[in-house]
Parts: sequence; structure tokens; C-alpha cells
Amino acid sequence: MTRTERTYYAVVALWNLPGWFMHPVYPMFLLSRGLDLFEIGVVFATFQVGVFLFEVPTGAIADLYGRKVSFLLSCLVRLSAFLLYTVADGFALCVLAELIDALGVTMASGAIDAWAVDGVRAEGDRRPADRMFARSQAIVRAVMVVGGVTCGYLADRFGLTVPWLVASGFFVIAFVVGLFAMYDDRGARRATRQATTSFTSTIGAGMVAVRDHAVLRMLCLVTLLTGMAAMPIVMYWPPHLEALSAGGFWALGWAWAILNLAAVVGSLLVVPMLRRLVREHLLFGLALWRAVLLVAAALAGSFGGVLAALVLYEIGVAARQPVVTAWTNEHVGSDLRATVLSIGGMAFMLGGALGVLTIGLVTRALGIPAGWLVCAALCVLMAPLYLRLGRVARRDAARRRAAAA
Repeated sequence: MTRTERTYYAVVALWNLPGWFMHPVYPMFLLSRGLDLFEIGVVFATFQVGVFLFEVPTGAIADLYGRKVSFLLSCLVRLSAFLLYTVADGFALCVLAELIDALGVTMASGAIDAWAVDGVRAEGDRRPADRMFARSQAIVRAVMVVGGVTCGYLADRFGLTVPWLVASGFFVIAFVVGLFAMYDDRGARRATRQATTSFTSTIGAGMVAVRDHAVLRMLCLVTLLTGMAAMPIVMYWPPHLEALSAGGFWALGWAWAILNLAAVVGSLLVVPMLRRLVREHLLFGLALWRAVLLVAAALAGSFGGVLAALVLYEIGVAARQPVVTAWTNEHVGSDLRATVLSIGGMAFMLGGALGVLTIGLVTRALGIPAGWLVCAALCVLMAPLYLRLGRVARRDAARRRAAAA
């Protein structure tokens, strides 16, 4: 394991922890501020639209001026958003906090993965990146098990504001670790800047790279549909389980811990499954797996039944992400890596915003289970697209080999 890989695991876990630390009680916090279920969706959609708007420009900044610098700025911006939430008392301040957090998230979302891939390649590790991304996801989820349980008990004992202060402290730790442990890539970025000449041309080059590459276009499409199907589940499982539970916030914390353990299992299964299945067949099966489990969660009428279905669903979610991330990295050069990864993140957030707003209306009118059935239908819709993605990737590889011959 290279030094860059070890550092990547540490900073990506610390940076991801605060947001997911808050997740078990986040919808309940918004409800406590007077918002209804649809307004919660609007607040979260604000975050996703913000990511959609900021993702590519901040990815280009990382490609031009340094991924480490971008990561450190992300920690500071997200810290300010979390501190604002400690005094937020209505819809407007919650929306503002989400916009600030969206800016902070986009400063690191593509940058940190690009920093890691380039770093391990520079240190001589040429293995496929699926393994590294799967391991990082497992580490992040394992850390969030402890975080979710802690958050639930803090909320029960001290109220819904104190967890925001605790989560803010993790950004300070992430900043310090990143400052001293991450290698500085500004020299490499300055060399790239001489070739790309400007910020706007970097954004344009990233957009053109996706537009002209069939594999990247397909990956963006399935990523958008994944966001539409996944985000309503992320937002609405806490209030749904809370309504079925006789416990306090601690029960949601334990539920979040169990879901994260399921995600660790999914992450660890990626490499063994890829030894037996090609990527498109694995992703096809995972999409149908998620659809079946969402139907089961929607039809279950008890806390245990819903949680059991969501646990199995989460295994499929976690197994998908490393495969898609690695597939994307294989079709983009180092000079535009953060920008193109950010375009993928932009597609996910745009899909998430569309899903939360449209399925949020279904949820408000017919209930959370009805919204989850729509999400299941979206999973079924995207499954054959993965098979097409595999065919497109093989044709692209054959064309490249012919051109090189």
C-alpha cells in the first residue's frame, strides 16, 4: 500500500464523517424547525442543485491550482455551513446552509479521488482503482457506524443542536490531517495550467471529453438515474423508521449503524464479485437487487421489516459505487480527471434534485412507501442501460486498439 493510498483513506474518512454523522437525525432536525416532508425535500434539493452548479467549476479549479488546496478550502467552507446550522431556525437559513455546504462538497468531491489516483500512479501502483475505492468506502462506512450511534445518543441527551457542533470538529481535524499528510500537487497543476491556459478552457475541455466519449456519456446517464432513485431513500428513511419505532433518536442512530455495516459488506464484496462477473453484468444485477428490496421496504409494515429490507438494499448501493468510479477513471486523463469526475457528481446531484422534488410530491400525497415504489421502478429502468454500457465500452476499446495498431 502506497503512502498516498494510506493518506487518502484517512482524509476521505474524516471529510465524509460529519455529514453522515448528522444523517440519522438530519430530517428530524429540519422537522423540528417547522418544515414539512416536502419542504425537507426542497432543502435537500437546494443542496443538490448547488452541487450541480458548483461541481464542474470547482473541479476545474482543483485541476488547475491543486487538489490539496481545493480539499483544504472544502473543509473550511463546510465547517462554516455546519456552524450556521447550529443557529438556523427556519426554512431560509437551512437553505443558505445547504448552498454553502454544496460549495464545500464540490471543492473536494472530484479533487480528492483525482489526487489519490494520480498519487498512487506516481508511486508505481498500476492496479485497477476498483480495489482502492471499495476499500475507502468500507473504511468510511465503518467510521460512520460509530458516528451514527454517537449522534443518536447526543441528540437524545443534549438536543438536536449539539451534534452539529461535534460534527463541525471533524472538519477541523480533516483540515489539519490534510495540511500535513497530503503531498502538495500545485507544481503538477501549474504544469497542466500551461497546457490548458485558463479556467474556462479547462471546464470546456472536461465537457468536451464527456460529450465525445460514449462510455462517459453513458456513465453520466446511469448516474443521473441513480441519483433520482437513491436520494428519496436517503432523505425519507429516518422519518419513516421513526414513525414505526417506539424509541428515541438513539434507535435511528443504531439503524444508521446497521445500514453502514451493510455498506461495508457491499464494499468488501466488490472485488470477489468482479472475479466472476464483468462490470456490466454486476451492475445490471445490483440494479435489479435494489429494485426488489425497495419494493420489500415499501410493503413492510414494521420497523424490523423495513430496516431488514433497507440493509439488503444498502449492500447493493455500496457495491455499485466503486465499480462506477473506477470505470470513469479509466477513461479520462490526469489533466482533466477532477473536472470529469465532477461532471459525474453533477449528474448524480441533478438526478437527486429531480428525484427528491418529484418523488417528494408523491410522498406528500400518498406517503413514503408510495415514493419508494417509484424509486424501485427507476432501478428497473436503469438495469438494461448497464448492459448497453458494457457493449459501448467494448466497442470503444476495440476502436482504440485499431487506431493504435
